[in-house]
Amino acid sequence: MNCFVEKIKCEISKGLPAAAVQWEMASSDRLIKGFPRTPGPDAREAAVLILLFPHHGSVHTIFMQRPDYKGIHGGQISFPGGKKETYDSDLIQTALREASEETGVKSNEISVINTLTPLFIPVSNTIVTPVAAWMKKKPEFQHHPGEVVFLFDGEIKRFLEPSIIKIKPMLIHGVSIDVKYYDYDGHVIWGATAMMLHELLTIIRRGNIMLTVG
Repeated sequence: MNCFVEKIKCEISKGLPAAAVQWEMASSDRLIKGFPRTPGPDAREAAVLILLFPHHGSVHTIFMQRPDYKGIHGGQISFPGGKKETYDSDLIQTALREASEETGVKSNEISVINTLTPLFIPVSNTIVTPVAAWMKKKPEFQHHPGEVVFLFDGEIKRFLEPSIIKIKPMLIHGVSIDVKYYDYDGHVIWGATAMMLHELLTIIRRGNIMLTVG
């Protein structure tokens, strides 16, 4: 097994950083008193895939931009993923299926590392489980044109640089909020995606895990 995968599995086994760390990347609207942090019994389930792979000697992951529709998440940068269907055996299967549909990756070539801390998204009444996974080489991505505008891969070690985190005002549903985000070559990665990514980065920092791979 890849040394990076072994080390990150070992670090996760020590315990997840959980919500306290995720919320370090929360936008200002989430920080107001009374903002719902736990799902109710009617919350829907979903999963995203944080797919890690080697590229030019370093660990990368893949992001996608959703089409700019009127829905809640229109136009946002996100990890591949979506809602759990009745035919999915579990949320890992959901993440793998959705990633395959949206990015063209082959599920049978993916090694699941572990799940991270589920994150409740009140605006869509959905609890999202991040699934960290590994591929031995960078796949040949082919995005689904109906669900994805474009894909781009990000080098994980660049997200560890403090200067990549920025804050700016954004108008969301007519309300101005302060958004903390990762600025990756002009791509604004914020909201739930930034919060889930931040937990993974915290695990990597905590374990002093090297991101150089052969």
